Amino acid sequence: MSDVLVVGAGQLGLMMAAAGARFGYSVDRIDHINGEVLPGTSSSRLQMSHEQIIERYPLITAELEHLLGNTLVEGLRHQPAWLNADAMELLPARDQQKALIDQLDVPTSPWQELKQPADLETARVRLGDDLVVKSIRDGYDGKGQWIVSKTSDGGIPLQAYGKIIAERKINFDREVSLVGARFADGRCHYFPLAENYHQTGMLRYTLAPAADTKALQQAAEQMLGSIMDSLGYIGVMAMECFDSHQGLLVNELAPRVHNSGHWTQCGASYSQFDLHLFAILGKQVPQPQRYAGRSMMLNLIGCQWNDAWQTLAGIQCYWYGKSWRENRKLGHINISRDNDADLLAACKVLLPTLDEFHQEMLAMAMDHLQ
Repeated sequence: MSDVLVVGAGQLGLMMAAAGARFGYSVDRIDHINGEVLPGTSSSRLQMSHEQIIERYPLITAELEHLLGNTLVEGLRHQPAWLNADAMELLPARDQQKALIDQLDVPTSPWQELKQPADLETARVRLGDDLVVKSIRDGYDGKGQWIVSKTSDGGIPLQAYGKIIAERKINFDREVSLVGARFADGRCHYFPLAENYHQTGMLRYTLAPAADTKALQQAAEQMLGSIMDSLGYIGVMAMECFDSHQGLLVNELAPRVHNSGHWTQCGASYSQFDLHLFAILGKQVPQPQRYAGRSMMLNLIGCQWNDAWQTLAGIQCYWYGKSWRENRKLGHINISRDNDADLLAACKVLLPTLDEFHQEMLAMAMDHLQ
């Protein structure tokens, strides 16, 4: 029996704990806000001292990267048990992440820091009139971003300067993501590239494998592999890319399991959660194999549970047990079928069980399949 502690008490840690139970590994979670430990998939909460945590858990991993300044995390991240300390310190800062990508000659959109308002004009000259301005830290799901054009500064608040970067706005055909895992001996396993659809900066659905990516898969694996190798990274990392006329351009890295990899729970021999645990525990496993011809993941955001989802054959629903909040990720649905036609038929069965917003999202995914 191996004990793993996941920093974070959200859905990614919950699904990691469920994956661990499947293989006989004890995976607990810790709420980094109040320090309470949740054993396995239980909602029970235990108090543990820093010393007890260090003594009990030989491996500490994380389900989220935005942890800067957290007292509990600061007390743990320099311990030998904490994996990927360098990556967890560097990658959450967009300026450091982009600098690493540039250093490795991995393609990404040109960028620069914005330390003061005058830097915005410098960025327009250097990068172009159309820019995306992003918070260096803590921006996710579309938060902390501003769109700048020739005639608008995007409403960037003065207090943001010094904590933001500007990137050239890329005209891309689609966003794709690669989820891969690196083992301590340098071996890497990768899932197929997946295609993602976002609205207001939040992932709505994923289709995997993405269509027409045979020529891109090897390039993407080389890009992510070089990044993980440079950090000595162990475990699952996700790389979001723009698929553009310039080829793949890295948009963002996540040093953890990722929303766009949820389809692997029903579409592959091992899920991304399985693979992350195998990697950090040093287990020898083969390259995951795809079970189905095509898989879809639909995020369930700000909606209510519907009992009808349990009655639909071949449709997997994962509900996170969170309290309701508007625009909050509350669950997801996975569907895998042998081909696009069968997946489309399954979507038609699912469609009437969804609210109007999710029907709209699913209809868009169905258009992609036709």
